[in-house]
Parts: sequence; C-alpha cells; structure tokens
Amino acid sequence: MDQPVSGYESLPGCPADDLSAASEALSRQGFVILTDAVPADVAADLAERVLAAPQRAPGVAGYEFVVALLNTDQRFLQLAMHPTVLALARQVLAGRAEPALNAFAWPVEDQVRLGTVDGLVAHPGSAPGAWHMDSPMGQLSPERPLPDFPIIVNAIWMLTPFREETGATRLVPGSQTRRTLPPPVCDALPDQCICSGQPGSVLVLPNTVWHAAGANRSSLPRVAVACNYQPWWVGRLTMDMYPIEREVWDRLPADAQALTRHQLSWDTNFRGILADEDAGEK
Repeated sequence: MDQPVSGYESLPGCPADDLSAASEALSRQGFVILTDAVPADVAADLAERVLAAPQRAPGVAGYEFVVALLNTDQRFLQLAMHPTVLALARQVLAGRAEPALNAFAWPVEDQVRLGTVDGLVAHPGSAPGAWHMDSPMGQLSPERPLPDFPIIVNAIWMLTPFREETGATRLVPGSQTRRTLPPPVCDALPDQCICSGQPGSVLVLPNTVWHAAGANRSSLPRVAVACNYQPWWVGRLTMDMYPIEREVWDRLPADAQALTRHQLSWDTNFRGILADEDAGEK
C-alpha cells in the first residue's frame, strides 16, 4: 500500500489467513485490507463474469452496478462465504451470545446475514464518486449524531488492480469516530487514503467509515464485487438491493441458505427518493 497520510505510514494489509491480525487491525483502524484472499487467476475469472453478467444499473458517468450476482452465477459464493471475511463481519455485527435476566439472545447462527453480492465496475474515464457512508447512515436524520457502531459491513473484493489511476476506493481513516456524514462532494478530501491492492485482495469496511470511488484514468475497467453483511434486525435497506431468487436459493449449500433465507421475504415494492444526480459509490 502506498499512500502515506497523517498518522498512517500506509494503508496496512493483513494476510487473509491470519484472522487474529485482521481482527486486531479492524478493531484498531475501523477497516482492514486482506491480501491474497483468493488467487489472482480466480479473481481474473470472476472479473470476467462480472463484466458478462446481465443485470445492470447505471451510476455516475462511467460507473456501473452489476446487481444480484448470485442469481446468475454461484461461483461468487466463494467471495461471500470467505471464512475470514465472515468472521470479521460477525466480530462487528453479532449480538449477545448468551441471554441475560432482562434480555434474550438471538440465535447465534442467524445474527449476521448476507445482504447483497453486487459487481462494481468503474469504466475507463469514469468520474469520481461522492463521499458517503453506506446505508442506512445517509437515510438517518442529519439533525442527530449518527450511531457510533456499524450497522453494515461491506467486503469490497478487488478483482482487477486497485490503484489511484484505476479508480480505487478512497477512504478517510478515523472517520468512523466522527458520527457525521461526509461533505456531499466528489473532490479529494485532505485526509483521504487510496485503498490500493492486487487482484484477490478484499477491503472489509464497516459503514461508519467515509469512502468514495476514485476516477478511473486507466484504459481498462476496474472491477470489484461488494458483499454486504447486516445484522438480523436490519431488513432491505435500499431499493437497489435485489433478493436472491427462490429457485436459486433452493440450490445453495445449507450454510449459504442460512445467510440468505431472509431475502426470500423482502418487500421489493417500495421506492426511495433520490437526488437529481445519482453518484457512484464504491
């Protein structure tokens, strides 16, 4: 990683098979980059599958969301079910393990659920995305401080090289303690970092951290997959979260069914209110 900032010599990475180091880094920094989480050839194959997937939603100029990837290709399960990523999501989002006299415990195996598995494509010439925090932070009242704990954990899988010139995700270290939304701009912030990484790395990012997509100034698309994890008490957060199809769910392995069963009852009829100009995110 190669972008020094105040208080950080660089954005640190942890080997994906070192859960202890990754857990400590996530607790200390508010995010962590796991290196070599899948082999480079697997990342390259999945990148091609993202680019070929049929269900798309446009974002800011040159940016594209490829939604509901599990409905077209179950090979993306290896990202969503990665054991270190799942363990970190549970570290951040899980509830109490044992009941108390005045509080019951939700079943541990259902405390963390999979929200979405979507492709994120920044095409050559794409514009930078707006600074934001992942839902539901932006939908909460701006007149109150935001929660000081994460409600969502996003795992952003780097399937092609993530560098400043390819439009890598930008983030602001320490922003998870501010309890406010970032300024509604796309420009660089003075304390931002670039999340550089090789194909097969993954950025584990709770939704308390300010972040934004960079501009892709290269000649190739920058391809990522975002796996979104949420606690049991959160439902369908946005109108662009598409549920897994029942016939697809029936074919999933049991552990993946447990993570996605809640999607079968999502209400997909509601619509939110958007600003005039939509902005790409990751």
